[in-house]
Amino acid sequence: MNNKTADMYQRHWRERGRVSKAGHKGDVVPGSEIFEAAASALNGGGTLLDVGCGDGSFYPCISAKFEHVYGIDIAPEAVNEAQERGMEAVAGDAGGPLPWKDRYFNSIVCLEVIEHLPDPLAALKEIHRVLKPGGHLVLTTPNIRYFRNLARLLFAGEFPRTSTDNFVWGGGHMHYFTRKDIKGLFEAASFTGISFYLNCGQFKRSWKRRLARRLVGEKFFGEYFDGSITVLAYKGD
Repeated sequence: MNNKTADMYQRHWRERGRVSKAGHKGDVVPGSEIFEAAASALNGGGTLLDVGCGDGSFYPCISAKFEHVYGIDIAPEAVNEAQERGMEAVAGDAGGPLPWKDRYFNSIVCLEVIEHLPDPLAALKEIHRVLKPGGHLVLTTPNIRYFRNLARLLFAGEFPRTSTDNFVWGGGHMHYFTRKDIKGLFEAASFTGISFYLNCGQFKRSWKRRLARRLVGEKFFGEYFDGSITVLAYKGD
């Protein structure tokens, strides 16, 4: 990303911090369901990298699972907050190149980030490079095939908003993905064992979601009734 983009995200995180200190809850902390899904999909152990870690909000969810938790984000002020939480975070472009040697991490997460990156495939290839053989990646991104997004496009005649952030048009999202799109990207980046993960915690909280999953099946539910895509994939030995 260029300096203009870096400045934009720096201003964004500065504003989020200001609003958070003022006591507004809103969107200041990214979706807990996304964190819940990612944390439950991670095996734990060794080293983890959070690509696009922001202010380190995900760190408390997984700090007990790993010996070392690293992060990288383009906004220095967000990185400072991540470091204060205890994360070994550095300022840099999440789209790569990443400042770590080959085969360094046991696990990597990339949560609601890939849609912001100019070249998602290049980013995934770089993540693959720094992941140890047998290591796994958990990635989340908004699901453009979510039924509410389709309804807005078909009936309201408006392109769906896949972010509640308003610091820039569309929350800074440059790309929009379906499960099929994501699987193709992961295959092109040489990942194996690619699977889609549903957060089971959501069904404990919502009888409507439990009913929808029972009526349409898990695969159809994930395609159309889950607002976020969560994918788990591995680096071959």
